[in-house]
Amino acid sequence: MPRMKPALGLAAILALSSLACGPSSSDTATAAASGSGGSAATSGSGGSGSTTASTSTSSGMPECPVGKLCLDPPAAGFQLQSNGGAIEAGQDVEYCEVVALPGTADETYYVSAFEVAMTQFSHHLIVAAALPGSDTEKAITAGMKSECTGADVFGGDLQGVTGSQHPYHEERYPDGVGKVFHGGQKLIFDYHYFNSSNAPIKAGAAINFHTVDAAKVTREAHSFGFYNLNFAVPPNSKQSFTSECRFNQDVIVSKLTRHTHQWGKEFSVEYAGGAKDKDHIWTTPNYEETEHFFKEPILVKDGEGFNFTCAFDNTTPKTLKFGLKASDEMCILFGTWYTPTVGGPEANQDCLAK
Repeated sequence: MPRMKPALGLAAILALSSLACGPSSSDTATAAASGSGGSAATSGSGGSGSTTASTSTSSGMPECPVGKLCLDPPAAGFQLQSNGGAIEAGQDVEYCEVVALPGTADETYYVSAFEVAMTQFSHHLIVAAALPGSDTEKAITAGMKSECTGADVFGGDLQGVTGSQHPYHEERYPDGVGKVFHGGQKLIFDYHYFNSSNAPIKAGAAINFHTVDAAKVTREAHSFGFYNLNFAVPPNSKQSFTSECRFNQDVIVSKLTRHTHQWGKEFSVEYAGGAKDKDHIWTTPNYEETEHFFKEPILVKDGEGFNFTCAFDNTTPKTLKFGLKASDEMCILFGTWYTPTVGGPEANQDCLAK
């Protein structure tokens, strides 16, 4: 299984963390502001907050008017918001927009949790960070916006932050695990909308960064993407495809996320290699039930990994293949991993399955 560059360049597919694509998403949420290109509302500082085991939800948000966001800023941390824009009736479009973190480069943020909110008809939001000092960071400024098929439209020196395809999503990392950012760091909001209504709608997204003391983040969370790009489902037929990918170092895995579009039905995952080879882990029946959190994060050793099976029911008159539009399909297993020991190796774990 050949390794890939970070998966951000494949558009609509980071893992960031929790995607579920359909023709329209219900209403959602958000807030406030400082800085150019999107907005950042700081509420509290990095010193408080909890680091409980990972949990996630796609519900629980208050009902919001169409085109509005109503996510309150965090008690400790800050919120970033895209500028967004109008999406015309029937339009299927993806934009990448640059937003800057608040503060200056000498400020460090230790993040234990994220919340994401999006307006109606969102297909996904994927957020990536430009690596500090990289050519990509030097080439972009807050407020830049472009149609895209992935955040690498501005350059490839990126790392995953978070993402969602649900209108509201929350993710908290296990104790001692989190992400680290710096003031002024540039983020890219990759947001895809499919406006299936008969009137223009407003695209908008917000992210809460829940910050904690530096001592509470001893290992950094990373994302992996295991990709099957080589499937084809003939018109008006059902087919399943099984792929395998393995890690190139020992990792702790805390979460798995499936990613298919609306024709994706049952999706199952099992261990590949090691003492648990072929043992079943998780099955989800449809594309809207996307996440599996391990009750206790699991150790997966170097050379071991996962098999994942995507089942499709193609009810269309065309052959479904991998593609970046809502009218295409995908077969991807995402996950969150971190090193078993503090200071352990942190190599890219993305994999393109044969």
